[in-house]
Amino acid sequence: MATGKVKIFATTTALFAVCAVIFFTLAITAIGKYTGQLKRVHHMEQQILTGKAEILKVPEMIGQLRKADKEKASLEMQVAELTEASEEFDAELADLQKELTLATVAKLVLEADKAGYTKNLIEARQAVEEMKEEMGTNDGGTRIDDLDAIEETLIEASY
Repeated sequence: MATGKVKIFATTTALFAVCAVIFFTLAITAIGKYTGQLKRVHHMEQQILTGKAEILKVPEMIGQLRKADKEKASLEMQVAELTEASEEFDAELADLQKELTLATVAKLVLEADKAGYTKNLIEARQAVEEMKEEMGTNDGGTRIDDLDAIEETLIEASY
């Protein structure tokens, strides 16, 4: 019977050895799966934290967008006001250019008139001089004083 006990013992030992190998293999497999799972969880945690950080940036970005929209609206209002002011200035410039043209034409007309008056004055002076010469020789120069007064009146009128 000793041999029967040895067979049972050997069979039991072999069975335990096979179970030990199976359990050891299962343990290594479970540890590998756990390690893989741990890495995946850690990676997902990193993604979640990154996503959370990005999500926290969203309200800040929305605030910046609103601020940019307000600035854009303000700038559009300023552009509209400046465009309107520019149009007003253009109209005023056109009016001023018309006035300048009119003033230039008036100046040219006055200069032409002045030239004509100056020519008339010179002719009148020459006539007075001729009359003085004629009168100075005929009447002894008594009327020359009257002609000087007329000449002064003409000179004053020209200014």
